[in-house]
Amino acid sequence: MQIFTQLVLTIGRITQNGVEMIGTGFLISTDGKIATTRHMIGADDTNLVVLMPHINDINSYQDLSETKCNPIPAKVIEVDPIKDISILQTSIKFDGRLPEIGSIDEIFVGEEIGIFGFPHCTEGRRALTFQKTIIGAKILLDTKGIKSKHAVLNTQTRPGQSGSLIFSQRDRKSVV
Repeated sequence: MQIFTQLVLTIGRITQNGVEMIGTGFLISTDGKIATTRHMIGADDTNLVVLMPHINDINSYQDLSETKCNPIPAKVIEVDPIKDISILQTSIKFDGRLPEIGSIDEIFVGEEIGIFGFPHCTEGRRALTFQKTIIGAKILLDTKGIKSKHAVLNTQTRPGQSGSLIFSQRDRKSVV
């Protein structure tokens, strides 16, 4: 579980008041590509940043009064509005091994999955949080005649959780 402290990142925008945290993203390549949701960032990457990891141990106490951060510029390089995915490019270099990216096709209804994200970041609290939940359903959504696959997660979510890493503990893969 420690690796997720380095893979799951807060997404934000630089404003005149500092960095406004808007959601979560996660590394998908060792050369700094990050996956997140389109609805959170849109297609505009003006002043878009990724906050470098602030903890190394998932079991450590995260001091929410600590507001120092290391923002890294991020550019939108791909957008899929139908699947609600954006891919960002940053200058982050990751030397470790990333979890393999899987598919919704590989998980089962009723399967337990883990979610790593920053659900309270939109309220100014950057705390990497782990949740467990189950896949409630696999659905097809029709958008302009194009059907796309989605999973229903049986959990209560918060705005900052958008873009969180979903992880299948059974096959050790990230699910996109």
